[in-house]
Amino acid sequence: MSQTANHPRFLLFLICAFASAGQLAIDIYVPALPTMAQFFQTSPQAIQSSVTGYLMAYAFGQLVFGPLADAYGRKRVLALGLAIFTVGCLLSMAATNLETFVFARCLQGFGIAATNLLAKAIITDSFSGVALMHAFTYMATAWGLAPIVAPVIGAHLQTLFGWRSCLTFLLLYSFAMWLVLWRYRETLKQPVQLHPKTLWKNARMVLVSPVFRSCFLAQGLCYSILLVFNIVGPFIVQNTLHKPPTYFGYVALAIGLMYFLGGISNRVHHPRLPTPEQRLRIGSRVMTGAAVLMLILAVTVGLQVWTLTSPVLLMAFCAGAMYPTLMAKGNSIFPHIAGLTSAILGFALLVVASLMMGLAGFVSIHSLTPLAVFFVVLGLTTIWMIGNLLRHLEVPVAAAALGQSSN
Repeated sequence: MSQTANHPRFLLFLICAFASAGQLAIDIYVPALPTMAQFFQTSPQAIQSSVTGYLMAYAFGQLVFGPLADAYGRKRVLALGLAIFTVGCLLSMAATNLETFVFARCLQGFGIAATNLLAKAIITDSFSGVALMHAFTYMATAWGLAPIVAPVIGAHLQTLFGWRSCLTFLLLYSFAMWLVLWRYRETLKQPVQLHPKTLWKNARMVLVSPVFRSCFLAQGLCYSILLVFNIVGPFIVQNTLHKPPTYFGYVALAIGLMYFLGGISNRVHHPRLPTPEQRLRIGSRVMTGAAVLMLILAVTVGLQVWTLTSPVLLMAFCAGAMYPTLMAKGNSIFPHIAGLTSAILGFALLVVASLMMGLAGFVSIHSLTPLAVFFVVLGLTTIWMIGNLLRHLEVPVAAAALGQSSN
């Protein structure tokens, strides 16, 4: 903790509020994507680029804000990121063409990168041991709550006031974050010199870590489950299955709730229950099994609401159960450069998720089979990356045991 007191409960509230912001900015308007495509007179793939552009800017923003936060403190950099996000909100509300809207979304993504990134850094600054894991669980849970409530809020706002009201909601949320930031007291204990050689040395140390690489790849694939469904699902549900936007909102609510329950499951501990590492292995296999089930249903039953949503519900639960452990392991490897570590991790996993979303943009919305095949490949890759991660984690443990036996 810093010299000026930050109450642990306030820190947890700040962490949860800031962790939710990036996800809210994605999910609040996904039910309106079909309507927005009509408004801007463009294709589903083109309007989906506003989400992909947001994520790519989000990824690059973390590379900028992470080193700055280690050098100049968390609060200053949070203020800078929030200012850029607020400008992006205002510009998105005034946009009259797709190009301006996508640019505004990129500004939002770049600015909001500071919030999620530094929420993780503040956890590393302020907590350790079991408290650290619990704080990351709270953060992941808050992050999971956003896709629960945001699509429902967005769907109703769109129905009552039009799709631009979703953007107004984001502007108001930015004002709320400004109020929280005003009460926050700096938690960075020891600034790191912002020097190219130092940055390169520290970045190389992070990137060569096999545990880190496995963490960000597995994390990015888990994150992709929700993102891919949220950009493909509205067009399948509304355009192909002919359901209203609010219907998709409640479908997304159920899927987000399952992700939330998966995250909460990490709070349950018992000697007879699987360890966090075992849960990663089990979760990746069950998630892939759900994708295979979707493929079987696609071939035998076809596209219906329940054949689309039932497997995704199980996949979301597994992704939610794995995400906090992956986040904690990835962010706690190098605590003395938590800002840079969080930045590189956030950048890498968002690049992975953006690539998955870019590929998902070519998935047909008229049949369930292409989406099911996409999820099967994603699940198998996750199993592979989790296996790599667990093998790398076992090496230090085995080395320590060998050293003790030799003594």
